[in-house]
Parts: sequence; structure tokens; C-alpha cells
Amino acid sequence: MSDTEKPTASAGLLDRFFPSSASETTKACSADGDDGDTFTVDTAMERLGFGRVQWRVTAMCGILWAADGVESTILAIVAPEARCVFNISPWSEALLTTVVFAGMLVGAALWGRMADINGRRLCVVISTVAVIYFGLLSAFSVSYPWLLALRGIFGFAMAGLPQSVTYFMEMVPVKTRAACSAFLQLVYSLGMIGAAGMSIGIMSALNWRYLLAFSVFAYILVLPLALTIPESPLYYISRGKLGSAMDSLQDIARGNGKELPSGQLVKRCNALSTEGLDQPAKAQADAHGILDLFRPLKGLVTTLLLWLIWFLIAFTYFGVLLMTTELLEMYHGVDDAAVQCLDKVAVEKVGDCHHLDKKDYLDVLWTSLAELPAIAICYGLNHILRRRASIAVHSVCASVMGAFLIICPLSRAGVVGLIFGMRSFLSSLFITMYLYTSEVYPTAMRATGLGAAYTWGRVGGITTPFISQVMLRHTIRGTKLFYALTSLLIGVAGLLLPYETKGRSLEDGWGT
Repeated sequence: MSDTEKPTASAGLLDRFFPSSASETTKACSADGDDGDTFTVDTAMERLGFGRVQWRVTAMCGILWAADGVESTILAIVAPEARCVFNISPWSEALLTTVVFAGMLVGAALWGRMADINGRRLCVVISTVAVIYFGLLSAFSVSYPWLLALRGIFGFAMAGLPQSVTYFMEMVPVKTRAACSAFLQLVYSLGMIGAAGMSIGIMSALNWRYLLAFSVFAYILVLPLALTIPESPLYYISRGKLGSAMDSLQDIARGNGKELPSGQLVKRCNALSTEGLDQPAKAQADAHGILDLFRPLKGLVTTLLLWLIWFLIAFTYFGVLLMTTELLEMYHGVDDAAVQCLDKVAVEKVGDCHHLDKKDYLDVLWTSLAELPAIAICYGLNHILRRRASIAVHSVCASVMGAFLIICPLSRAGVVGLIFGMRSFLSSLFITMYLYTSEVYPTAMRATGLGAAYTWGRVGGITTPFISQVMLRHTIRGTKLFYALTSLLIGVAGLLLPYETKGRSLEDGWGT
């Protein structure tokens, strides 16, 4: 028997034969991992801190999120250009954006399940390779049907990349999660700004095909990082592979130049028995399917509200993003003083096609910079407020800006400024929802829960082009007001969430 397995001198006869009794349970785990006979993954991660391994994980996730920001901007740029190049209707233009989200919808739950069964890192690697391949193929589309099909497959591949957030949150100490969420917001915004800047040069000198091709190069940088970092130890714990989890923790410890806590790794503080070490808990893992997201009753309410919130936030955020370039196209030949009459102008210009010019791309670039202050807001609100309050404040701010958009008269600069101000709060809210969703679900179903929520976000992305690119051409003010109301509904649903998750351990079950 090893030292870590021997009962203490003060242990009674009952404790000697039944180590899971209450008297030993209360002393098995310590906060710093120094005084207990056992330790958990969260205890170990706090001890190992934020070192070289975490920096590599941060770099990988940062590149993925910057590339995602690039893709979000490209969605708003390529669709209007394709309408002109392929001479398609506004409905077909909306379908070009919808098919990307449809691919994400199909892939989200499948990638999430794969991440729970086969590992977070493997999921990210495979989806990244697929994104590179089909992203490049999309640039060589010879017709609208080919572009439609390849963008749909590209969307399916993209659906696996959000699992990097699950991996990220499981690989960093609890106290750094708010800062990490702000970092993701920063690189996402920088990706959007970079795409807008790239569009000025590429769209002026070349065309949209080059824009699609250049946008996938960042993903190539992800592969060497993803292949040199360990798998999440919490993933191994959820599969019952304590030995593999220990190996992963040792890799992290060596990479960070730190020592693991003394004692034996266990799943929870009250799980003192190490019987079955290195044997996958297959029955347990298989039991965690999509239906477990609805148990217990508060879990059912949480899951349904999260699905509603993810639908609304994707619907509103991408709707505002797509609406921006549509409005810029409609501004051709429209005087600033006449912007208040855009409802009438929009109807008159249905069927017309105007390529965005350098001034339009400059507007996209400069107004994208308005997202940067939201990074400080994202970090500040999630650091100071509880998660549900943060969700509510974000949504109210976005809704107010959306309501101001219907004011007349309003100059072009005023319209663009309010739109991107609204988008900045919605973008920050997106990161907050990734953070909350990653925290609220137990480890064994975390990726499945995030994947399912992400799926409903894709449903929002599928439907919103028909509002932002079709309905917009019939009622501008009605469309703006519609998005202001959906922003407000996000906050209402956020306040109804049963669990508060700020500061909780990711080893726990549902929120506290």
C-alpha cells in the first residue's frame, strides 16, 4: 500500500475499512492540494497556474476566434457581391448566408458529441483541416449552385471550432476565465477589423474569390499548436480515465515548470476510491446523451432558456451584421438628409445591384473599431457582475441602441455608428454566453450542451438573412425595431436562468 493510500493514525476502525466514510471525506481534499491525501483536476489546475501550456492554448483559441471574426465580416461582404456577379435575387442572396448556418446547424451537435466522446483537441484538429480544405474550394466556385454547396459544407466544418472554447475553459484556472473571455472578444474584434481592412485592398484590386482564399490561411497556424498541447484532463475524468488525466496533468506540469499537488488524483473530493483507474467508465459516459441536458427539472429549464438565448443572440447579431452592408449598398445616390426616407428608397431599389466601393469598405473598417471598447465592457461586466446580470445589462444596452436607429432624421454616420455600437454589445454578449454555457453543464456533457446550444444559434443564423436582406428592402425602420426587440428578449431570458455560475468549479455538476 502506498503512502497516499494509508489511513491516518487518527483514523478509526470504520475509516480504515471504509475510506469513503464522512470522517475521511472531510479531510481528503484541500484547497491548495498540500494537506490532503487526494486532489482533483481543478485543484491541480489552480496549482499549475497560467503557464507556457496555457499560453499555447490561448494562442490556438485566439487564432481560431480571430479567423471566426474574419468569417463573420466576409458573410456580410460576399453575399451582396455574389448577387451582382451571379445576377441572383435577394432571396437567393439570403440563401447564400443561410446555407452556411445550415451547415453549422447540422454539424454543431455532431461535433459536440464527438468532443465529449473522442476528445476536445481531436475535434478541433479535424474541423480545422476541413475548414481549410472547403474554404479554399469555395474560392474556386464556378457557379452559384457550386458556391452554395461548398459554403454549406464549409459551415458544417466550422461548427466544430467552438469546441475550442470548451477546451480553453477546461485548461485555465477558474480565476482567469473572465480575462480569457475578454481576450476571445479582443481577437474576434481584431479579426473583424482585419477582414474589413483586407477587403479594402482585395475587393478594390481583385475580387471576392481572393478574399475567400486569403481568409482561411489563419487556420493553418492552428494545426502545429493543436498537435503539441495535451488533451483536457477534465475530458479524461469525464470518461473515467484517471490514469490518462494524470498523464495530461503531468504534461501540463512539465510544460509550466510546476509540481502537481501531493496525493492521489480523484474525480471529486468525496470520491476516495481509485478502483478502476485507467479503465474507461463506458457505461457512465454512454449515459450522458442529449436527454441528460433535460435532467433535473432546473436543468430542463436551463437548457430550454439557453437554446432560446442562443437563437436570439445569433439571430440579432448576424442580422445586424448583414443589415449593415445592405444599408451601405442602399446609400448609393442617397443624400444624408434623405436617410430618414430609406424605407421608400429601399422599395424603389429592389432588383438594382450596386457593388460596394472603397468608401463603403472604409465605413466597415472604421466602425468595426467601435467594437474594441466592448472588450473592456465584457471583462468589466463579467468580473464585477454575476453572469445573469451581465447578460441582462449587455442586452439592454444593445436594445437601446437599436431603438435609437429608428429616430429621424439620422445621418449616415449616425446610422452606422449606432449599428456597430449595437453590434459591439451583442458580440460581447456572445462571449459571455460561451462562458456561461461552458460553466453551467457538468464535464461529461459540457461539449454536448455547448454543441446543442450552438445548434440553436445556427437556427437563428439560418432565419435572420430573410429579415436583414429581404424584409429590409420593404421596411427599414420595421427591421431595425424588430432587432431591438429581440435584443431585449435576450436579457429577459437571461434573468430567468435558474443557475448562477460565476466562480464555480468546472468539476461540479449543474450550477450552484
